[in-house]
Parts: sequence; structure tokens; C-alpha cells
Amino acid sequence: MKAAFVTKYGGPEVLEIRDAPIPTPQPDQILVKVRAIGLNFADVMGRFGVYPGTPQPPFILGLEFSGDVVAVGSNVTTFKGGERVMGYSRHGSHAEYVCVNEKLATELPTNMSYEEGASFLVVYLTAYHGIVRLANIRKGEKLLVHAAAGGAGLATVQLGRHLGAEIFGTAGTEEKVEIARSHGAHHAINYNTHDFAEEIRRITKNYGVDVVMDAVGGLVYDKSWNLLAAMGRYILYGLAAVAGKGALNKLKAAGVMSIMKPIFPPQLMSANKGIFGFNLGTLKGKEGYFREAAEELLKLYGLGVLKPVIGKIFPFTEIVEAHRALQTRQTVGKVVVFVET
Repeated sequence: MKAAFVTKYGGPEVLEIRDAPIPTPQPDQILVKVRAIGLNFADVMGRFGVYPGTPQPPFILGLEFSGDVVAVGSNVTTFKGGERVMGYSRHGSHAEYVCVNEKLATELPTNMSYEEGASFLVVYLTAYHGIVRLANIRKGEKLLVHAAAGGAGLATVQLGRHLGAEIFGTAGTEEKVEIARSHGAHHAINYNTHDFAEEIRRITKNYGVDVVMDAVGGLVYDKSWNLLAAMGRYILYGLAAVAGKGALNKLKAAGVMSIMKPIFPPQLMSANKGIFGFNLGTLKGKEGYFREAAEELLKLYGLGVLKPVIGKIFPFTEIVEAHRALQTRQTVGKVVVFVET
């Protein structure tokens, strides 16, 4: 099979398509012929070697995919073979075949394309875990979504709108601002032309927001933390600020993260605020919970409430360009790589 290997930590150019043996499923695994690959910022961080649990090069990158089950392990009970699935692999999906635990795959609805399947699980589970499970958001509460035109951002906007939140979204271009607004953001702010904190204070008459969903970190973090109203909940699930258009290493990442002011726990009591952090890639032992969440999300997909937004589709032979487009924020929604059958 063909697979995209990280030959050394670095920029998109370190990816190289090589021949590799088709993996053999373990007793609790399924073997999937990959049809589409969903790119996530975790793939960028893994390529640079700063994502938790990243192997030493060379290794096959990739955590999200859709495709067809072509073989099952001896202990597998969920699948028999032939099913169309979407799944989460932690590593290894940048390939024509991938093996995953059966609990990390979900059957595609009949009306969902492979491209949509590769764009669904990670971003909608991120949105669900953040604003439903952790923030317990309520109708009428004010929700700030950073990177609102990205994959997870748009998923959060869609889900938050369905739950009745008043949504404030930030993005870096007028095009992205309009996309966030078209998918449900009541107030969309271009952070390159406006101070988003000042705008939100103006719109809310200094109230601020009840929930922040932040995948950016860095300087955005302090300004957003100060926007939280009493009983506010901060959800930090990414650090995209550490990955720009240039090179990245652990020292540079540490420098960017160091500008985020530390929290002194006793201050949380008098401030009446809270903060949650999560990383789906390192959250283990919760497969049952995520399967139930996926079922709820797929019901909303069936009702037309949730709709994956695919910004651009690249062929597998152009996976380097796909990574470059994602890292430099040239696209909206999800970046998908299509694997030829």
C-alpha cells in the first residue's frame, strides 16, 4: 500500500509517500481500506513532533479517516466486513489501509459521503465534549468560539446554535467571518481589523461571555479569560498559536505557551470561573461515552442540524499541499484528502 510517512519532524515537506505493507488487524481491530482522510491541526502538531504521544520518525501520520471494512479481528463483534465506516486512528490514517480498534469506528449513514465521514467525528465530538459535557451550556448563554471558520469552530457554531446559545465567533478574514455567520454565529468578528474583546464588551454591554471554546491559546487566551462572566467556563482544547507559516519546534512552542498567564487555583473561587482542558487524542478509556456521543451527533446530522463543511479536497498525491494549506490557514472548514480506489 501507499502511505505518507513523516521522515523527520518539520514542515509539510517532511512528508513522503512510500510503499508499506498492509497492516494485519489484531483480535480487537478492523482493517479499513481508506477512501478519505480528514486533516486536523493535531496532524500539524504531530508532524512537528510537539503533539503528545507522537512516535519517532519515520511513522505514518493521521488520526481521522473514512473507508470500507475489509477484514476483522477474531474478537470483533461490531463489524463483519463490507461496512462503510468513519473512524479515529490516533496515528496511521495517512495511508491506503489502516487498522483501528473496533470501538474507534462508527458506521457511516447511508446518505453520508466518504468525504463527509472523514470530516465528522473529530470536530463534532470536540464540539460536543466541549460545550455539552464540560461547559453544560444552556439556552441563552453567550458562547465565544475562536477560529470559528475552522472545522471544529464551525462544528461548535452549528451545535451551539442548535442548543440556543448566543454565539460570538472570531476569524481572520472577511470571507471567514461571513462563513461563520452563515453557519449560525450571531456576531462574527474579524480579529485582524477589530479587537474582539472590545467588540464583545460593546455588544454585551460589558457582560462578556459565559463559555469560551479556544483552540488557539497564546495571546488570545488572556483576553478571552478576562471576558468570562461570573460562572463562566473556559474550554481550552488546542494551541494553534504555536504553529504559524514557518518552522516549529518544542522550544518555540514553549515560548508561545509561556505568554499564557498561569492560573492560581484559589483565585478561581472569588472569580467564580472555571477552566477545562481536553485532548481527544490522549483521552483513553472513554470509548463507550464517545460512541454514545457519536450516536447523538449522527441523529442531528440526520435531521440536517449538523452539516460538515469541507473547505477543500486534495488527492492523496498532493497530501503535502493539503498539510501546507491547513497549517497556513488557507482554507475554511475541513481539509480532506481523497484516496483513489
